[in-house]
Amino acid sequence: MLLVVGSLLLIISFILYHYEKILMVIDELKNDIETEIYKEKTKGSLEVNVDTLYIDSDDTDNYKEEVNSGSPNYLGFIEIDKINLRQGFLPKDSYYNNINYHVQILKISDFPDVVGGNLILAAHSGSGYISYFHNLYKLSKGDIAKIYYKGKVYRYKIINIYKEKKDGSINIYRDTSKTTLTLITCTRNDKTTQTIYISELIGVETY
Repeated sequence: MLLVVGSLLLIISFILYHYEKILMVIDELKNDIETEIYKEKTKGSLEVNVDTLYIDSDDTDNYKEEVNSGSPNYLGFIEIDKINLRQGFLPKDSYYNNINYHVQILKISDFPDVVGGNLILAAHSGSGYISYFHNLYKLSKGDIAKIYYKGKVYRYKIINIYKEKKDGSINIYRDTSKTTLTLITCTRNDKTTQTIYISELIGVETY
């Protein structure tokens, strides 16, 4: 009897000690399963050529002069209250529409007012001066991102987060019947993958 009670106490102690880690593993498995189901349910994927390098603070000195020169004529802004992000993005044909200077809008992107379109924004992570997406790792499904564009606020809800190997291109999985915002950056503490955040439009307001 004492042996049984002792064994149970050891098992309970082990579970309590590793409780947070166990929950984390379960959450990761759940997210992986949901991601695979989402990929199967979406109507196809789009391969995008993009290379969002992980930039550390020591690597960004060469960019400061260009970033600070003049007042950029932003096309729109991305705002995510949860991570205190508010940053502009430039027209597609701007020389400074590049992740080495600003949040980059990819040339294959649709603008927010295109029904069923996909606005794709990329930026560096890391700790550097231009690492505008360094806190994206704190986001979860259900969080809200806003795009300010031509006098309107487009509200999006994150519905999927997944990783892709960093090899110069990624696959974007989304429901093409939905108006979408896709955010791309490097995975935190992992220089071999990029993380993709898929959000779907839930509302539009005039400001």
